[in-house]
Amino acid sequence: MPSASCDTFLDDIEDIVSQEDSKPQDRHFSRKHVVPKVRRRNTQKYLQEENSPPSDSTIPGIQKIWIRTWGCSHNNSDGEYMAGQLAAYGYKITGR
Repeated sequence: MPSASCDTFLDDIEDIVSQEDSKPQDRHFSRKHVVPKVRRRNTQKYLQEENSPPSDSTIPGIQKIWIRTWGCSHNNSDGEYMAGQLAAYGYKITGR
């Protein structure tokens, strides 16, 4: 196992900075000249994705709904009320 020697002298980080290094003002000034690279989207692909909705999307009002109610007359009444609300929203209520 190599022996670790503490005999080497290591400068403080404040002492490592030399006179030739750029000053903070110079570094800030050079940032003003940095321009971000703008990437263009593939417009054909982007427009195609925008026009067609995702295949797994759920668009309200275009589906068919089958409602079946169990229980007392209050449940039947609630089911009819919900069927009316859904029909008003554009859903098609089916018998089966």
